[in-house]
This record gives sequence, C-alpha cells and structure tokens, in this order.
Amino acid sequence: HQGELNRALKALDEAYVRLQRSNQELRAARREAEEARVLKERFVANVSHELRTPLNVIVGFAELMYLEPESYLGMALTPAFEDDLRQLYRTSRHLQDLVNDVLDLSRIDAAALPMFREWHDLREIIQEALETVAPLLEQRHLWVRVEKEGDLPLLFVDRTRIRQVLLNLLNNAARYTDRGGITVSLQVREADVLLEVRDTGVGIAPEQLDIIFEEFWQADMTSRRREGAGLGLAISRRFVE
Repeated sequence: HQGELNRALKALDEAYVRLQRSNQELRAARREAEEARVLKERFVANVSHELRTPLNVIVGFAELMYLEPESYLGMALTPAFEDDLRQLYRTSRHLQDLVNDVLDLSRIDAAALPMFREWHDLREIIQEALETVAPLLEQRHLWVRVEKEGDLPLLFVDRTRIRQVLLNLLNNAARYTDRGGITVSLQVREADVLLEVRDTGVGIAPEQLDIIFEEFWQADMTSRRREGAGLGLAISRRFVE
C-alpha cells in the first residue's frame, strides 16, 4: 500500500509539473494572440483611414458630376455618359460604405468608438432613417409603413449609432425584397421598447439564424446576387451590445 501511495504521489507531482508547463504555454499563446489582435486592429484602422481621404474626393466629384451636371457649364451628358456616371457614383459610394464599416468594426474591437448618449425620440430617428433609404425603396418599388403601439418614452441612446443600426436593417430588407415592402414596428413592453424591421422578401433559412451576425457572411452566399459585404448585421450587433 505504501508503494502504491508513493507511486500515486509521484504521478500527481508529474501531473502538477505538466499542468504548470501547460499554463505557462497558454499564457504565452494568449499574450501572442493579444499582440496579434492589436496589430491587426491597428493595421485595419490605419489602412481604412488612409483609404478614406482619396475615396472621399472620388465620391465628392462623382456625386457632383452625377447629381449636379449643371455645375459644368456648356457640358451636355449623353445617356451612355450619364449611365457611366451613375455606375461610378454608386460604386464609389458602396466602396466608401465598406471602408467605413471596416473602420467602425476595428474601432469597436479596439474599444475606441465613442458613444454619445442623450435623450431622444425614437420616432424621429426612424423618420431620419426612412428619409435616407427612400430613394432605394422608390427604385425597387417597395412600400414602407411604421406601426406604433403604446406611448413611446424618450430613450437614452446614441442617436447616430441607433440610426446606423436601423439603416443597416432597412438596407438589408430592401436588398432582399423583390416585391412588397417593409414594416417598421414599435412596441412598449414594460421597461423596454421593441423595434422591429420586417419585410416581405426571401427570408432567412432556420439553419442560418445562428450565423447571420458573423462578419463577412450573407444569407445569399451562393449566388452573390445581392450587394453588400456582410458587415451590416455584425456591426449592428456590436453597437447594440
């Protein structure tokens, strides 16, 4: 019995040494992963920031040429030229939105995204978002309606971030809806206000519900028929959290 006890104690000592070694390796790996994460976030933030300046110039000139051609006196736009300008404007705006999304995501990960919370009326934020997406809805011939239940209180929120979350949801609804429209509903539930965006589009398969908030993932990954980079829902979740 004494011999078996000695062997058991020796095995425990060896296991303890292995556990200490594993903990040291784990701490080292965690430190390396943290350093890699910081470097990645710094790289993404720097690259995104450097891209924004020339991209803003491109978007600005494309917007001026497409939306205000009268600024160029004596210049007549042919239908083909106007169509090319429209494509240039839409593509540059899409690229600008993508760069801004990547930058926001990196700033959220680095806990460097400021939040300015004040008391706001959620109905005003919804109206601003709807006015922003109105051209897209008109282009796709989609209706939109707002449903309200109960007396809505003022909410202590970051107006810009909540509006961005709502814009992401509305843009997704518009992109994935070919016929019908979008419903924005507000409900007061005890101490909470529930904001929902519903559409009559293709919907989301049940097996995809657990991964729709992953970065660079889309519900329509097979055909890539829809616009977007798959960052809208990921960023929206981060803002809400």
